[in-house]
Amino acid sequence: MDIDFADPRLALIETEAAADTRLPVAVIQTARQRLSIMRAAPDARTLHNWKSLGLKPRAGSAEHFVVLSPQWSIVVKIIEKNSIMTVVVTAMAEHLRGVA
Repeated sequence: MDIDFADPRLALIETEAAADTRLPVAVIQTARQRLSIMRAAPDARTLHNWKSLGLKPRAGSAEHFVVLSPQWSIVVKIIEKNSIMTVVVTAMAEHLRGVA
C-alpha cells in the first residue's frame, strides 16, 4: 500500500526534520508507527479489522481518523483503484477538550 501526503509539511513526520511540524514528540513517534502499520496492510478491509490501528470513520465524509492519542489523530482518505490502494494523509487533527 502506498501512502501520500496532501500537504508536503505533513510528509516531514517521517524525516529527520519532523520537529518542523511543531507536533509533540510522542505524536510524531506514534504517527510513524501507524504509518508503517498502514504500509503493511494488503487491503482496506485489513485496515478496518486491525483494532490496534484505531481507524474510525469521520462523520459525513469519506475520510477516517487514525487515533494517535486521546488528543491527536491523523485524518486519512483511503483510495482504491483496481488492486492498488493508496492512503492519503490529509491532516493532523487535535481534539480539544472542554474545561470543566
